[in-house]
Amino acid sequence: MNVMEQAEEALLRYEKMTSGERKERLKQAGIEVLSLQDRRKREPGLRVRYDVEISCLQAIRIKRKDTSGMGGEQGTLLEREVSSTLFKRIERLAVKTLYTLGLDHGAVRMESSGNGGCAVISIDPNPWKGVTNLAATYRESWKLHQELLDEERSHSTVPILGMDPEFLLVQMPESKIVPASKFLERTGIAGCDSVTIGGRRIYPVAELRPAPSSEPRELLTHLMRAFAAASRSISDQSLIWQAGGMPQRGLPLGGHIHFSGVSLTGELLRALDNYLALPLALLQDPRGSGRRPRYGALGDFRLKSYGGFEYRTLPSFLVSPLVAKGVVALAGLIAREYTQLRQRPLAKAKVHTAFYEGKREVIQEYIPALVDDLKRLDGYAGYERYASPLLLQIKLGRTWDESRDIRKLWNIRAGS
Repeated sequence: MNVMEQAEEALLRYEKMTSGERKERLKQAGIEVLSLQDRRKREPGLRVRYDVEISCLQAIRIKRKDTSGMGGEQGTLLEREVSSTLFKRIERLAVKTLYTLGLDHGAVRMESSGNGGCAVISIDPNPWKGVTNLAATYRESWKLHQELLDEERSHSTVPILGMDPEFLLVQMPESKIVPASKFLERTGIAGCDSVTIGGRRIYPVAELRPAPSSEPRELLTHLMRAFAAASRSISDQSLIWQAGGMPQRGLPLGGHIHFSGVSLTGELLRALDNYLALPLALLQDPRGSGRRPRYGALGDFRLKSYGGFEYRTLPSFLVSPLVAKGVVALAGLIAREYTQLRQRPLAKAKVHTAFYEGKREVIQEYIPALVDDLKRLDGYAGYERYASPLLLQIKLGRTWDESRDIRKLWNIRAGS
């Protein structure tokens, strides 16, 4: 199926959703929606409106207009390079809105909501209909994307994977978080990452950034080197190291997987969501489910300067070697053969809700069929050593314990 056929198929699925289901899916993903009634209740005032055209998960046009009309009847176009931060923020919200409704292309109208963010006002799922300049822009975008995919598939490229999973340093028994910046620099294979609290940027989170590789075994070897570097720098041996979704209240952790050598597509993201994020949600410590939807939303990604992208939906999988090995193996397998993975349980309203609300009994019902699909892939044998133990734990309905000190599980010794 080509890009245009996928767009038409997605449109049919969108049209089958009720208005209430669409609104509920957006709410679960943390997206604010303003109905006409909601907008009438608001205090009068100057607001900014954005009309965003998305094709292949990227903005092809963002038009800005203030509601006073002082900016001109037509508004102004935002330039990606000139308005970099604003452009990316508006683009991400529009892409997330469409993706949550099963679309990779479409138009989203948004308005500043008065709380520092933007709310969705309306969605046009097929702005390319008709003979217009905008329709031609969409079709040209699809043509270029299809050529890229065709070339990629003709060369059978092996995706390269990287990662930057996070962990916390915790003083027990007080459960006091000790900032990673006390021991680690911001850069390097073992560094620290920031969060903004009360308008102040701090660096409480430790992050491992091993060198990428196309081979899971080599990537995990690089991960062990990053662990060793962290161990040499973190001199306080009384601290425990915790990973997972949210081992300490209020500070969510991520396990981002980086991909290059494979094009970003909505179908790849959906395969990762359904065949990796959904099974992992079953294995996750229930205490970590509070991470969603602000972090860990389905299909969350960032384009990277090296030409690839990072998949940001997963919690920190450093909870154990078994989980980390399995995640790396499944991510590599899915990236290579995602076109063969066709099940989409997350398209069902009850599974989508179960993912965001941590309803394990609903998720568990769909796991056996997903696992069977993965094991039937031609390339599964090459990933089985690492993938199989994780899939077994998922099928058994086990959960990890993110209160544990991960140093013991990874056999990390002081100063190693």
